[in-house]
Amino acid sequence: MEVENRGTIKEKANFDDEAAAKRFKLAMKGLGSDEAAIISLLVSHSSLQRQAIEEKYKKMYGRDLVDDLKDELGGHFEDAVVAMMTSPYSLLVDALHSALSGAGTDADVLTEILCCRSTADIESLSWWYEKRHGRTLDEALEDDLNGDFRDLMRGLASGSREEEGPTDSAKARKDAQDLYDAGIGANAGSEESEFIAILNTRSFAQLNPTFQEYENISQEAIEESIKKEFSGDLMDGLLSIVKRVRDPPGFFAERLHNSIAGSGTDDKTLIRLLVSRSEVDLADIKVCSQVDLAYIIVYLKLTWPTAKYG
Repeated sequence: MEVENRGTIKEKANFDDEAAAKRFKLAMKGLGSDEAAIISLLVSHSSLQRQAIEEKYKKMYGRDLVDDLKDELGGHFEDAVVAMMTSPYSLLVDALHSALSGAGTDADVLTEILCCRSTADIESLSWWYEKRHGRTLDEALEDDLNGDFRDLMRGLASGSREEEGPTDSAKARKDAQDLYDAGIGANAGSEESEFIAILNTRSFAQLNPTFQEYENISQEAIEESIKKEFSGDLMDGLLSIVKRVRDPPGFFAERLHNSIAGSGTDDKTLIRLLVSRSEVDLADIKVCSQVDLAYIIVYLKLTWPTAKYG
C-alpha cells in the first residue's frame, strides 16, 4: 500500500532542470544575490529534483552550484540552503558523525535520528554512513558510546525492527508482562536488556497495543515506569521510542519547539529537522509546531549576522 506523502515539499510538475539552473545563475548574478528567488527555487523542488538541478548547473556552467551558493550567502541562511542541497541521508549521517565526534557525544542527536526510523531507513543510513565516513555506523557507536545506552543505539542501528503489519494481541500481552517483570515488577533492580530488546525490535504498530497492555497490568503508563526505573541517556532514548510510537508528528514537533525555545536557537537541529522531514511528514509536524520550512528559511536569512556584499 502506498504511503501518503505528508511533506510540505512535493515534486514540481513539468520539471525543467535547465530552466531551474538558469534561474539559480540569474539569482546570483551581479552584486549580492536574490535570496527570495533562491528560497523559491529550493522549496518548490523535491530533493531529487534539486540534485538534478545541481548536476545540470555543473554541465551548463562548469561550476559547482553549492560552492557558488556558499560564495554568495553566509551565516545560518547559508547552512539552511546547503542542507537543502544535500541529500536527506547524507544530511543525517553527517549529523550522526558529528554527534559521535569531538570531546563529547551528542546523545540527543543520536536519539532523534536512530529511535524513530524504519528498518529500511536504518539500512540506508548505515550504508551512507560507511560510504561517507569510512567505517560502519555500528563500529562508530561501539567505539564512542558505552553502557546500556550504547546497547540501545547499536540495537537500533542494526535494523532489526520488525516490519509494520497486523498487530498480535497475544504477543502484546506477553511483551507487556515481560516489561513489567523486568521493571517495576522485578524483585531486585531493572533488567535494562529486556526493555531494550522489546522496544528495539517490535514494529512501531505492535508497540502501541503492548503499551496499552502494560498499563492494564501495571496501572500506570509505561512512560512513568521508565522514568522511575531508568535515568540519563538510556531513559531519554526509551522515552523517545515511546513518544514516536504514540505520536510521530508530536515527537518531531517537540524537538522542533525545543530548538527555537528559550534564549537561543539551536540552528543545527532546527535546520536538520525541517529539511529531513520536509518530504515525509512536515505537514503534520507543522500543525503541532506552527512553523514551516519556508518561514524558517526566511527567519534564518533575517538573522544572518553579516552580509558579504553589504
